[in-house]
Parts: sequence; C-alpha cells; structure tokens
Amino acid sequence: MKNLQKSKNNFKTAIHTGVAASAIIAVVLIAGCSTQLTSHGNMPEKKIVDSIRVGINNRAQVLAILGSPSVRATFDQETWLYVGTKTLKTLSFLSDEILERQVLAIRFNKQGIVQRIERFDKNDGQEIKVVKRKTPTRGKELTVIEQLLGNVGRFDDSSTGGNSTGP
Repeated sequence: MKNLQKSKNNFKTAIHTGVAASAIIAVVLIAGCSTQLTSHGNMPEKKIVDSIRVGINNRAQVLAILGSPSVRATFDQETWLYVGTKTLKTLSFLSDEILERQVLAIRFNKQGIVQRIERFDKNDGQEIKVVKRKTPTRGKELTVIEQLLGNVGRFDDSSTGGNSTGP
C-alpha cells in the first residue's frame, strides 16, 4: 500500500513539474512575440534646428548646435544628413515595421556657410528593390576537387634557397 501511495505522489509531482515547465515555455514564447519600439539615429528637436540661420551659421556652429551628422553625403561633402528612425519589432522572423523616419539635410556652400535646410520623412523615400543576381565572371570554372588540389606541386623553393623549413 505504501508503494502505491508513493507511486501516486511521484506521478503528481511529475504532473506538476510538467505543468510548470509548460507554463515557463509558454511565457518565454509569448515574450518572444511581444512588440518592441526602438529608436536609432540622431533627430534634433525642431526648435534647435530652427535656431540655425541660413546664410549666417557655419559648419563649426552647426556641429556645436546639432552634434556630428549621421552621415555626410557620399558625392557632395557639403551636405550633412541627420537621420532618425523609429521601428516596431514584432516577431523575430518578420521584418521590422518603420513607424517614423526623418532626415534633416543641411547643405553648405563652398565657404562652409549654411545654404539650405531641408526635412524629409518616411513618405518622401522610395522603396529600393535589391537584385539578388550574381555577375558572372569569366575564366576557368574549377570543380571542388580542382580547387582543393590546385596548389599541389606548385611550391617554389628557390626563394628559401632550397630549404623547405623556412628562412
């Protein structure tokens, strides 16, 4: 009788352990599916940007007011870009949703004086489709075996004076 009672207690303990483990797994999975709001970049406040005067402020003053730009334009070093993005992460296997994107472009003339200030948002951008094709290269196509064995017998000992152990 004692063995039967002990067996029932072990069974109940196993059930409770299984339920607890299932609850922990469910909580972890649900937490993995929760949304997360993230902000990236540097988007200065409007009143700070409004303090910059076209035709008056120079690069050093803009740097002191706004800090370093997120990026300088690739082909036009006279344009500084401040980019700020807010995204919503949902499930780990889905792509993030861009809630807000702002770009502040400050253009300088050749003397380094602010020439123009422009603001862009998510609606001003265009979706770019990435092409996943590969550009073919010309030359001999080697098999895996040829690549592995390609250097066998191609070593030149003349630079070491015939000594293959090194200089």
